Amino acid sequence: DKPMFSKPIKALLLIGGLYYFADALFLPIYAIFVKEIGGDIQTASNAYAIFWLTAGFLTFVAGKYEDKMKESELSIAVSQYVMAVGFLLYYITTTPQMLYVVMVVLGIGNAIYWPAFHSVYGKHIDGKKSGAQWSLYDGLSYIIPAAGSVLGGYLVNTYGFDMIFLLMAGIAFITGTFIILLPRKLL
Repeated sequence: DKPMFSKPIKALLLIGGLYYFADALFLPIYAIFVKEIGGDIQTASNAYAIFWLTAGFLTFVAGKYEDKMKESELSIAVSQYVMAVGFLLYYITTTPQMLYVVMVVLGIGNAIYWPAFHSVYGKHIDGKKSGAQWSLYDGLSYIIPAAGSVLGGYLVNTYGFDMIFLLMAGIAFITGTFIILLPRKLL
């Protein structure tokens, strides 16, 4: 009898958890940052529209490319490096226009991440346990950001935004490197 969660599923849950955690450090306080760089409500909305459109349209392209790849996990690693660059760009962002550039970069990272992640995770799902295996991923995608949100608020309140941007970039970089260093046969 196979265990409920195989080694690949556990590794992917860790990878997905780190992705959600890094993102949640900033998301709840995003609007405060936008105001600090001279933006307003419209700036915040426009920036996320740019992100969603970039991620949405490029996901179609990434998904087609993903179907042709032999090692989809490498796309997950690349996405984490792109996200790390985006998080570092937040660090130097001082204008709404720069924020728009950041959102394009993060949109690209997300467009690469999601088709690859779902492809790899789906390969390791056990049909008889798929409900539990997907529900653990989905449940953690709510619970982990709760912790990230609280920590992000504390860190920004105590040290400022720069601290979390560096932390987010570090988490994304470490996640990408973790994936590359994993034995190929694991994922």
